[in-house]
Amino acid sequence: MRILRSTLFVTTALLFCASSALAQSSKQGVLEIEGPLEAATAENGATTVKVMGLTVKILPETKLASPTAKLKYEDLANGPALPGRAEPGFLNGKAIVTGTRDATGLYAQQLFVEPAEHHLIGTVTKNDATGFEVEGKPVILLPSSPAARPYPDTPPAPGTAPVVYDARMPGQKTKNAAGFEISPASVPVGTDIVVAGYHVPSPAGTGPGTFYAYSATATGDDASQTPRVSILRAECRQRAADRLEWDVRGATTPTSGTVTLLNGAGSVQYGTATVTADVSDPGKGVYRFKAEIKGVTQQCPADVLARYTVSGKTYTATAAVERR
Repeated sequence: MRILRSTLFVTTALLFCASSALAQSSKQGVLEIEGPLEAATAENGATTVKVMGLTVKILPETKLASPTAKLKYEDLANGPALPGRAEPGFLNGKAIVTGTRDATGLYAQQLFVEPAEHHLIGTVTKNDATGFEVEGKPVILLPSSPAARPYPDTPPAPGTAPVVYDARMPGQKTKNAAGFEISPASVPVGTDIVVAGYHVPSPAGTGPGTFYAYSATATGDDASQTPRVSILRAECRQRAADRLEWDVRGATTPTSGTVTLLNGAGSVQYGTATVTADVSDPGKGVYRFKAEIKGVTQQCPADVLARYTVSGKTYTATAAVERR
């Protein structure tokens, strides 16, 4: 009887704790959703998006971003289709929501969208006036500014609109392995390359389709010793509402000094990283900023800024943040 009574007591206590936790979580909690963007419309007087069947409210302070640009709410499901796509805006693309939940609904603090999360890692198999291909896949590098042209700048396929600059997801400059800008025309066939963007199949499966890339990084280097700094990769993980984990890597010329890491606006400093010589690439320096920061009041930013000072002159680089 004593054993039974003890068991009942423990079970009741566990149920009480569980119900208390559930009651507490139903009032307030952290939210993260990753899935297709199905709609961006007003619902019951509130501005909302629907991701994976869940309705999330967009607040005036919600930060909206694509891989390479800050967005407005109107950009999500309106306007012309992005190059190669048929859907307006980012509809049916990938969305990542981070925010909060309470008894009144789901609220986004940040919304990240892109047509799809596609990467192609391989070898350049063609690069001339007629096309640019990686492993036989046609690749178009999206323009990085209103004055820029896509690469390669060839006539569009029949029934396909010309590729033009789109401020909702502009391309980035082609870079080498050190993160420094290079001309895509200078990349020889046989070069290893990584492109990020989205693949669009050919109509009715009549061809290999086209990969629209907002970034491209090729192996190879240049001999320039002009002072500069790059960001090869920037990752940020929101461990808690007030805790961030950072991992930022990049390169410099020359091979010493320190790099300061800030948010894209330059208003929040996260820390500094020491530059060391890159033994695999003489004349270049490398740095890595890896830290856990507590007591923050902001979430992971859309982009990160690196500042590097040489002989009193400051050089900068900006990159989109990969949220984990």
